[in-house]
Amino acid sequence: MEEPDRPAAPTRPTTRGSHQRSKLRRANVGRWIRAQFADLFTNRQLTALTTFSDLVAEAREQVLKDALAAGLSEGDRLEAGGSDAAAYADAVATYLGMAVDRLTSTNCSLSRWNSAPSKESVTDVFGRQAIPMVWDFAEGSPFNPGPCELNWSVTWVARAVERLPATPYASALQLDAASPGMNAHAIVSTDPPYYDNIGYSDLSDFFYVWLRRSLQTTHPRLLTTLLVPKAEELVANPYRHGGRDEASQFFEDGFERVFARAREGAHEDFPITVYYAFKQAELESEGVASTGWATLLEGMIRSGWSITATWPIRSERSGRMTSVGTNALASSIVLALRPRHDSAQATTRRGFLAALKVELPQALREMQQGAIAPVDLAQATIGPGMAVFSRYSKVVEADGSAMSVKTALALINQSLDEVLAEQDGDLDADSRFCLKWFTQYGWETKRFGEADVLARATNTSVDGLARGGVLTSRSGDVRLLPPAELEPAWDPLADERISVWEATMHLARVLDADGVEAAGVLMSRVGQRVDLDAVQLLAYRLYELTQASRPGDALLFNGLGTSWSDLTTAARRSEQQATFTEPQLVYDEGE
Repeated sequence: MEEPDRPAAPTRPTTRGSHQRSKLRRANVGRWIRAQFADLFTNRQLTALTTFSDLVAEAREQVLKDALAAGLSEGDRLEAGGSDAAAYADAVATYLGMAVDRLTSTNCSLSRWNSAPSKESVTDVFGRQAIPMVWDFAEGSPFNPGPCELNWSVTWVARAVERLPATPYASALQLDAASPGMNAHAIVSTDPPYYDNIGYSDLSDFFYVWLRRSLQTTHPRLLTTLLVPKAEELVANPYRHGGRDEASQFFEDGFERVFARAREGAHEDFPITVYYAFKQAELESEGVASTGWATLLEGMIRSGWSITATWPIRSERSGRMTSVGTNALASSIVLALRPRHDSAQATTRRGFLAALKVELPQALREMQQGAIAPVDLAQATIGPGMAVFSRYSKVVEADGSAMSVKTALALINQSLDEVLAEQDGDLDADSRFCLKWFTQYGWETKRFGEADVLARATNTSVDGLARGGVLTSRSGDVRLLPPAELEPAWDPLADERISVWEATMHLARVLDADGVEAAGVLMSRVGQRVDLDAVQLLAYRLYELTQASRPGDALLFNGLGTSWSDLTTAARRSEQQATFTEPQLVYDEGE
């Protein structure tokens, strides 16, 4: 049996007889043995998918024949703006082509088995924005009901079409954001490419090669290229631009052109918005700041923009593959940009640091009061810091050179650490001891002498801390009690020696073990003895201390900070219920 046609190649397609083969490049596959797109499918899968693809054109001809038999005129094709029989047939073929295209991610040799009790089925290869290596794959039948079946895929496409508005609310144009055709007076809201994190066009080839096979005759002008166009894609791709430095320069120049174009007709009353989501741990991986984000921000500022505000939006689904069992981001951060005034003045490094010291604490308090998840706090704080940096025409270093965004990011992170450390000074003595001890030793057991030295320095005592229920001191050994080991029946109203640390640990314990409602009841009682704002700030601080070295603790404290709004609501509800059920005195006229 002759081998089916193979999908097309990104750069140097080779031929075998009359059948074109395609080479894989950066879709996370090319470096581990797989050299052709066809190698991502078994022979059975290739046979099924090529058969389904070829049937799309046959289905179009049948739809056209039926439409003409029903009395419609043939008219122009869909690409030419037609609305009669030919256009109708093209539309049906387009949706069928999409349905076949969806099947490729569950009918390939990288598909995974979803063993969840409610699923027990083949799941697609794209658990994240990459094509990962798998050691064992699942192969389903395209004729058995489920994710591998054509009817299943057609149903999903049909559901999407059913929910589309009958009359479009907007028009969609495909344009280069830096091209002259881009409306300079447009209000821009963009989620830009993340430097080199995702190879969008390379990943698109996985689907495009099949879409082109199914629909090339239906959309000849749209599907003219063998693969997805890549030359103008704004991604720092070393293999495409001749090296890492060249790729970085391409990305930086492209972003500057895009934001300069948007700046030309920008109106001061309408900010543009830029979305980003990047973990602080990744920012620290190079010692100061991520090349990608430094480049992105540099392009914005050099193009004449000032970053005036940031705020988080809860955008990340908790059940997605990359977030299961990890401290994944819960939010994306939106930067609001406005044109920087031409009269903006320059400042020195000292002036920039002084402005940060004044403005960052207030911005941090507002974020914490807004219940930003601790896992997102360091990221969100970049915005207020960059708002200070970008309001100046430039920040001058001691040697007369202009400060780079990369250096500014490092200083912002440093200032954030200083602000958080200053908040520690507002804690009670017991809590200051616990925080300092935890920073150095965590839950480890150490000798009494070390604890006694720290206790004296923080104006408390080891024996008093033990009576307060936050640590154990036995046989010369001292250890902080983790939340799971605290007294389950603890009552804050009856505690003779309560501290912010103790309240924080108990709230984290109850939230983790019993949920929001139980923790809300406890919070309503805790609030009568300690400052709840201090408890919230301590939860943020503890997350910052544990995110890199103790992920289990980080999850616990991140959960407390993230749930703060829900806990506050539950606490109020608990107080209202207690008031409603309070016994009433009844006057008996007979007495």
